[in-house]
Amino acid sequence: MLCLTLAASAIPRGAAATLRVVDVRAVVDADDDNGDGVADGLATTTLDTTDSVVPFVPVPPGLVFVGVRPDPGVVRLLVDGKPAALGTRIAAGAQMLALQALRPGSIAVDLGPVQIALHAIAIVAVDGDGKPVDLASSHASFQRTPPDRVDDPNAVTHDPDALRFVFAAAPGDLPDHARMVSRAEDGRLVDTLDPVPLAEGPCPVSVPVGLRCRTTWPIRVVADDIDKRHPLVTSRSIRAELGGGLTIGTPDGLSQQIRVGGPRHTALGSIERYRGNLRVTVLRLSTGGTPVIGANDGSAIAAAQEQIAGVNARWAQCGISFGPPSEAQVRIVDPPPPFLIAVGCDLGLPASGGRLRITIDGREITGHIDKGERPWIVAARLEREIESAGFRVVRSSNSRIGPGAFPVVDLLVFRRDGTPADVDTPSHMPPSSDPTMPVCIGRASMSRGLRHFLDVDSIAGTVQERTLLKWVDDHDPSTIDAVMVPAFESGGRIGETFLGDETSSLRNLVIVDRGGIRASHASHTLAHELGHVLLEVPGHPDDYGVDTPSLLMDSDAANPTAFGPLRLTVQECERAIRQSGPGAPIPMLEPWPCRPLPKR
Repeated sequence: MLCLTLAASAIPRGAAATLRVVDVRAVVDADDDNGDGVADGLATTTLDTTDSVVPFVPVPPGLVFVGVRPDPGVVRLLVDGKPAALGTRIAAGAQMLALQALRPGSIAVDLGPVQIALHAIAIVAVDGDGKPVDLASSHASFQRTPPDRVDDPNAVTHDPDALRFVFAAAPGDLPDHARMVSRAEDGRLVDTLDPVPLAEGPCPVSVPVGLRCRTTWPIRVVADDIDKRHPLVTSRSIRAELGGGLTIGTPDGLSQQIRVGGPRHTALGSIERYRGNLRVTVLRLSTGGTPVIGANDGSAIAAAQEQIAGVNARWAQCGISFGPPSEAQVRIVDPPPPFLIAVGCDLGLPASGGRLRITIDGREITGHIDKGERPWIVAARLEREIESAGFRVVRSSNSRIGPGAFPVVDLLVFRRDGTPADVDTPSHMPPSSDPTMPVCIGRASMSRGLRHFLDVDSIAGTVQERTLLKWVDDHDPSTIDAVMVPAFESGGRIGETFLGDETSSLRNLVIVDRGGIRASHASHTLAHELGHVLLEVPGHPDDYGVDTPSLLMDSDAANPTAFGPLRLTVQECERAIRQSGPGAPIPMLEPWPCRPLPKR
């Protein structure tokens, strides 16, 4: 906002006296600084004067809004924030007079004893197909394609995300270069691109005849320095945050703003912003011991928040965020005690007949298994025996695995005060004498790493995985739980995902080990594993299609450069909203409207 203060005494007396204020510059006010969804220059109720020129504060007496040349529709006079009609005599008590440019060009405003020469410049956003992008009703989107070379700033690139910003004004009023600033929704400075080169080019059809135009090269909005600093695009890339904004303008401060959201063109329409609920659990190496990441609890929480920031950076391409990392749910927990009894263990075969013997907090509990019984029948009988001994039992179902006969059933045993009980066997003998109906006690010691599932039992997980995950799960399928462990047994794996189904108690859970965290800048492990949940897809695109190492969901890509697994396709964005958005059976993503973002 350019302010020129003029005392009332500066106006000569007499109707014939005229004071000329020349070279007053303004920007066409086409953005939406107050966040009401209407361009500021078109608003009629809540007016925003951020981009208005204020020639008089306070307003000198005797002014009359006589007229505008060449056309009354190219500027709007605001008296104390309210539009004034032609012929309005400015009230003596008015405090502020503002001029809001609506069209570019040289404009003369006649205020009776004062003549104002207004030089207005328009800033228009144009997409890769040369179509205008409305600054108020649309937004910029994150780059979903790898760096590419652009030699002609006016070329039709068909880039779905990069925008050119065209400056239109009367000859002699155009800047030689521009300046761009990126801010987060809370006003924090994210990045600056200065200078932004401008090149001569044709004007959009909306620009009046007789004006000239200069354009930027296609500006790429990126989430991190990996994408920004590639030599091909570093001069036209700017970091941003989802829900933040880009301010583009002249070196002397005339600027317009566009918000940053998800992809503009999808089968679901324009995607602005969604928010998911992610809870991160960091496991300790032992009871009361050191967290699996970081040297202490504080550094472990900071490391987990950094992982969440990385997830937000990747999924911003789809307009998806898990909220500010500083507000994330991060907790550090001890490994679980042996409190889980798995009846049927893995295969869930019919019983042959036998006896059960287990101890809970040192108290022996016995039972029988009859021939032909299914796991849930044996589990129900054992549950009654345990509860009659004074404990509380939570029955937890599992999905039948590929080679299994029937689903196995887990019993989670707690004391009456809610603390987990200590389950064992007498003299370390097998808890079941039935050769086809084994009973396993879940132990989640991480000394050899976490025993992970294979393809045949991925739907249910191993007994060790179930013990860990049922220990930390919040039982809310609309929340995604991510658990950080020291390592997976046997190596070769750095992350796992449990999608689950209506028969499973494990759903929307992710496990990442220290190797996965260490490889974050090359493999983006947590963001990849969360992708399986959001997309509700257990496989990878290269499992059944062309190998594309630049895609986040590629199965084996690891590359810490701008050509690594950073990208999500618009089809993946659409699927994430369909499978996990508000219309899904279990919505994990909710609309997250943007708040107004002041320019300064």
